[in-house]
Amino acid sequence: MGLLSLVISQRIEASMMQAAADEGARFAEFFLEPVAQDLAASRSLSPESVRKLDELVAGRPGERMILIKIWLPDATLAYSTNKESIGSQFPSHHITEALKGKATGEFDYLQDPENAAAKHLHTPLVEIYAPLFRTGTQEVIAVGEIYTDGRELAADLTSIRLTSAAIVGAVTAPMMLILFLMVRSASNLVNEYQSTLIQNVIEAKRLALQNDRLRRVANDARLQAADSNEELLARIGQDLHDGPIQLVSLLMLKVTDPTTTRQSWTLDPTIEPLTRRILTELRNISIGLVLPELEGFTPSEIIGLAVHNHEEATGTQVTSQIGDLPENLTRPVTLCLYRIAQEGLNNAFHHGKAIGQRVEVWTEGKSIVIVVSDKGPGVVDSCRESAPTRTGLGIAGLRNRVEALQGSFELTSQRGVGTRIQARLPIAFKSS
Repeated sequence: MGLLSLVISQRIEASMMQAAADEGARFAEFFLEPVAQDLAASRSLSPESVRKLDELVAGRPGERMILIKIWLPDATLAYSTNKESIGSQFPSHHITEALKGKATGEFDYLQDPENAAAKHLHTPLVEIYAPLFRTGTQEVIAVGEIYTDGRELAADLTSIRLTSAAIVGAVTAPMMLILFLMVRSASNLVNEYQSTLIQNVIEAKRLALQNDRLRRVANDARLQAADSNEELLARIGQDLHDGPIQLVSLLMLKVTDPTTTRQSWTLDPTIEPLTRRILTELRNISIGLVLPELEGFTPSEIIGLAVHNHEEATGTQVTSQIGDLPENLTRPVTLCLYRIAQEGLNNAFHHGKAIGQRVEVWTEGKSIVIVVSDKGPGVVDSCRESAPTRTGLGIAGLRNRVEALQGSFELTSQRGVGTRIQARLPIAFKSS
């Protein structure tokens, strides 16, 4: 707004100065141009012309005209109120502009060399340059320079500057006040939103902590359910071993006792093989449900034990590649590794025809990766994943175990290629 005020005042000053220049040009046309016709054929004015100019300055127009000069086209001073400077050359761009037919004006404080004799006036003057034409033509034969008293014009310009500054200030003040109120209102609104956002962040953090606690509780519940499931399976296996298996074993002893004659038994000849089959089935189920004693074994040895038990129970061969695993893993992790190896090999035996059975275990970053695969015909029944096997709780049970430990589980099977089970468990150490 200050710049706007300055531009307005400068435009007004330029307009007023041009008006003064036009007024001076008309004065030169009526009073100086007739006298300056001598310069069309000579480089100096006649004494008569000089006398007329002196009288002009001394007459009534001289009340406003302080100085009058007439310049030749080569910037030589042909006439001046100060006679001492006549004949000297003082080039100026104002003279050049006036020779082009343009009147110009500006404030002059008599600082130029040709005005040395008039410095004692100590007053602002309006300096006007106007072209002087040959009579009846547009040919410029000289340049008239007129100095008028500029105190009134300077006072008017000062008044105009102050007035424009006051007007701009009067407009700027309410604008600044409105802008201030708008910015303050926006700032208050931003502060309110910021406070609301902070409260929302605090509430979100609180809910995140609560969700984390609930997640841990849910994971603990899953692990407890897995432990309870292990205990239930162990009890079922033990009950099968101590109950039906013992009774069927006693039945087998009686059936196959050589001291007992067949005449004393009116038995069906299929009873003995059927009883043997029932006994085998019950033993397999019991072995699959009851965990072996794992205390004191390292994770690598536990997986090796699962491979050994499978080979011994099925009479098949398993290729294993077990890397170096951390020794102080938590019990849920070691049990999960054993169950994955056990269930995966059982799956390979029953559904993969025991072809290409393989177990691979290694550490990768902060996780343990276990892969159980075969090269059998592949699992083509999509519903089999949710169905329990003969000796365990099936693929769905394994998946639940792994996810309860924050791990990932993947089953891939292709017809004619085989089945591959891969689980990734985060490493969890026993608390000291």
